[in-house]
Amino acid sequence: METDGKRVVEASALTGSARVLAVLRHLAEHPAGTRLGEVAAALDAPKSSAHRALGALVQAGFARQDAQGAYHLGFDLLRLVFGYHEARAPSLTVGPLLRRLADETGETTHYGVLVDGNIVYQAKVSPSRQTFQMSSVIGGSNPAYRTGLGKALLMYELTDRTEVDQYVAEYGPLEARTPHTLRTPDALHDALAEGRSNGYMLDMQENDLGIVCVALPLFLDSPTRPTGAISISAVVSRTTPQDLVSWVPRIREIVTEELGGAVLHAPEPVTGG
Repeated sequence: METDGKRVVEASALTGSARVLAVLRHLAEHPAGTRLGEVAAALDAPKSSAHRALGALVQAGFARQDAQGAYHLGFDLLRLVFGYHEARAPSLTVGPLLRRLADETGETTHYGVLVDGNIVYQAKVSPSRQTFQMSSVIGGSNPAYRTGLGKALLMYELTDRTEVDQYVAEYGPLEARTPHTLRTPDALHDALAEGRSNGYMLDMQENDLGIVCVALPLFLDSPTRPTGAISISAVVSRTTPQDLVSWVPRIREIVTEELGGAVLHAPEPVTGG
């Protein structure tokens, strides 16, 4: 069951493999280590049962016990997880998602990551019935502050005015590529604050005249910092700001169906100062 967005485990009812998995989750939530008594208390189980579960994990290499007696995730498990992550790049993970979004909306979809002050495009999918060719290319980049993808990531990087000023000092000035580009720290700060409140960002012809987009961050690797962002780009002549916002609930539904709802949200709201 879930309460207030957090998973609540009926630990006392766990047996066998379910208990082992619950112990594994407990270890993952305590990177500094946890002791047998703490594990047993978390599972509402006898120490003997918790000890058996820990023993099974240690034997498999999925847990380890340090010299002080605390338990941690095992190095064999970490090697498996990191190896899987390296073999399956985020751009591959989001491929089916981008295809569904492109075919459902009839517009071009992107996935990008933040590299220094730029957004770098890692994946792009055009709709099956393409009517307009976007100029973006995989591996290409644009300044983050003038793209929906970039702002969707900056809103978690630049959470107060001081951080915005530091960004502008390092990567600025904020050059106007179009008359709609954000050109001042105040404008960027206000836009990012609004984006955090909404959970998405808009690009209203800020990078390319005639092109608008809506972008959402994805928390694929971390629960607190987005790995990258997805966007849907469209031609302004047939797409209003209201159209972009109206797509957001359906985008979230498709993301949840493809990747799970956890990739859409940080656990705690981030507020700008």
